[in-house]
Amino acid sequence: MKGRFVKLIYVDDSGNTGKKLDDILQPLFLLGGFIIDEDNWKKVDKAIADIKIKYNIEDMEIHSIEIMNGKKGTPYQDWAYEKKLQFFSDILQVIQKFDLKVIYFSVKKINFKRYFQSKYGKDFEQQFNISPYLLAFSYMLQIADSYLVSQDSNGMLILDEQDEWKKPANKTFNLLTTLIDEPEVQIEKLLDRSFFVESSESNMIQLADVIAYTTKRYLELEIRELNDKKRDERIKLYYIYKDNIYKPNFEYGSHSILKWLEDNIGNQTKDKPIG
Repeated sequence: MKGRFVKLIYVDDSGNTGKKLDDILQPLFLLGGFIIDEDNWKKVDKAIADIKIKYNIEDMEIHSIEIMNGKKGTPYQDWAYEKKLQFFSDILQVIQKFDLKVIYFSVKKINFKRYFQSKYGKDFEQQFNISPYLLAFSYMLQIADSYLVSQDSNGMLILDEQDEWKKPANKTFNLLTTLIDEPEVQIEKLLDRSFFVESSESNMIQLADVIAYTTKRYLELEIRELNDKKRDERIKLYYIYKDNIYKPNFEYGSHSILKWLEDNIGNQTKDKPIG
């Protein structure tokens, strides 16, 4: 039944290099995660815990990049490539099994840099308060709220702990929930504020980590040269949950949130030309 349960929205990031926008190995930043009814929480948490037991990592945090890279000092260093892919496949199939709704927003860093440089000058980063994280976060608020409105349900946003961006993220959240005269960007259905938790203490944030990681790697296919094996792997994992991705009923490029961010969060010296 619509609106009966509060929906929990778990989000994590992938490709975070702060305001460093020229890292050729990390061309994309992405926030991604999933939406779950609170009454399903225990079932999904148990499903993830059971998979960790199956792979004998019940006391480990799922951190996707460490698994794929076989980080030394962890059980993953001895995992064969095929075992890593099967693990990711098992985790991502939880999305299908419980019909979780996936949401994400990605930022191509070079486009981010070019856009703001063209408007505010080449030194915009020195005086500008918008980062790829904050841009993606603001769009994720709009995407999540759009879904909640469509379901006539309230929701709570829970993210991986990010000391650097926690304060500006909550400031942005609070501003957007208290707007009255700007309904096109006002957040209606998200409760209270954003909650930040340690990923090591939350199987749900760890699932969001896998979603963010595999989604970013799939989107990178458009901008990176990869061999057929790596391309096939990224496509296969993404397609496990492709049909569960929520598409909001607005166009990202024409949404008012970008201008609102520039006017209210970004250029704190907008009366003084930058650069």
